[in-house]
Amino acid sequence: MSRSLKVLTFALFALLAVGTTYAQFMPKRIWTLTVVVNVPGAVIYVDNQQVPGNQTKVTGGPHNLKVIADGYLAFNRPVVVTGDQTFSVNLQPAPRLQPMGFPVSVNVNVPDAVVFVDGVQVQGTPIVVPGQHSIQVSADGYQDYSVSVNVTGPIALDVVLNPISYQLTVNSNVPNAMVVVNDIAKGRVPYSEYLPPDTYTVRVSARGFVDYVATVSLDRPLVIDASLQPVALPSTISFVVPQPFLDPDMRPGDPQSQVRIFIDGRLVNPRREMDRIPIQPGRHRIRIASGAFSVQLADMDIMPGTSYVLELGMDVKVRAMKARAY
Repeated sequence: MSRSLKVLTFALFALLAVGTTYAQFMPKRIWTLTVVVNVPGAVIYVDNQQVPGNQTKVTGGPHNLKVIADGYLAFNRPVVVTGDQTFSVNLQPAPRLQPMGFPVSVNVNVPDAVVFVDGVQVQGTPIVVPGQHSIQVSADGYQDYSVSVNVTGPIALDVVLNPISYQLTVNSNVPNAMVVVNDIAKGRVPYSEYLPPDTYTVRVSARGFVDYVATVSLDRPLVIDASLQPVALPSTISFVVPQPFLDPDMRPGDPQSQVRIFIDGRLVNPRREMDRIPIQPGRHRIRIASGAFSVQLADMDIMPGTSYVLELGMDVKVRAMKARAY
């Protein structure tokens, strides 16, 4: 190698060495790093130093960026800063761990009852996580059962379902009237009882009054106000035949001597009785007959609860006429 070439090579090495030394001691430029996070309140670290807010000053080059937030997976990776820079971080929700559950057994007095936990039907003995839960039990023909439980360990519930029933109440205008439901005496008014939904025959009675009878369908609370009406007292009619009118030659059992009484054309004394013959209130036609003899006595208005006595009599009228000569 010539002397001039050696001098040139030495000069180049010297220049490179000086340049490298200068670069090592020359101050680096400062840039602004802005970190935008999708979760409010997230905490930002740059090179393990917490950043107040979401902006910090850093030198150019690589830096470690870490972002954390409750309930989210941490972000941790390097970023290279080459100038003022905005870096976006999208945190992902952390998977929730389910706490250990406890068995909740429900024992019901009705077969085929249905059990719900928090509105979801369950079979057998469900495993329920700790905390507050609602339990419902239902069955056809029974009132629903509902309870709120705080599960902190295994729970056993004994549930008694009550049959659906409605209140039947019976009042009356007659104090102490007797109430009978489906031929079962229930006591005196006022009466009230819860009964299963069904059809019932209700009878209310009191001495001297006509029974109140009603058939009702009990599918809701029901109140019956039984208005009892007084029993109409019977009316009777009796007949008196004066002794002078009787035939002294009358023989017992002789049909010709037996008196028959007709009311509105109907025989009312089949045994030939003459006293206290029942008769309904209203207007009636009365006729009396014996053998070939028949007399229309009267058209009478019969009042309720009244007894009538008809005494037979006979007025003889004599009419004289002069005879004619032939």
